[in-house]
Amino acid sequence: MNSSILNTILLQTQVVTEQASTHKFEVTVAVISIIFIGIVGYLISIDRKLSKLEKK
Repeated sequence: MNSSILNTILLQTQVVTEQASTHKFEVTVAVISIIFIGIVGYLISIDRKLSKLEKK
């Protein structure tokens, strides 16, 4: 009886740990995506400013 309770607790702990790992991965991908989008946006704005200066 105690063995089955212990196994249940260990399995639940493993599931929670796996979910936390998946969550951390998703957050990491989201942060990297936001940084990448910001850099691309910044480069596009610089390109537009340079284009305006070249026309003058």
